[in-house]
Amino acid sequence: MKSKLLAAFLIASALFATPAMARSPVPIVNYENVSVPSSEDKVPTAAEVKRAILAAAEAKGWLIVPQPDGKLLATFKVQNKHAIVVEISYAADQYSLTYKESVNMKYTERDGEQLIHPNYNKWTQGLIDAIHSEMLNL
Repeated sequence: MKSKLLAAFLIASALFATPAMARSPVPIVNYENVSVPSSEDKVPTAAEVKRAILAAAEAKGWLIVPQPDGKLLATFKVQNKHAIVVEISYAADQYSLTYKESVNMKYTERDGEQLIHPNYNKWTQGLIDAIHSEMLNL
């Protein structure tokens, strides 16, 4: 009887521990110098890259604020509880998306490494994918 209880406890622990572990902070993924996708016969301009970023951000629910230095500040909010802010720099051939700040995203630094809730990387990857789609539609 005890062995059956122990087995049931171990199985239940494994099932319920996995979602809890998935919520632990993970390393922040910054996208530095990402090559701008383009078709073979069309090389985009910096203005076209900016338009693609703006269109992708709007489609994904991000708010973009142009900065005086030519960069873009992109904010993504979820249920007015969580927010992430990234800085986007761009040129005709590449762009970068880097962490700026966040609210209620378990941000921390440990041993010089920036850590955050795993949804941060999911949301920024979604923006990257949308930018690439917009660039290929130029």
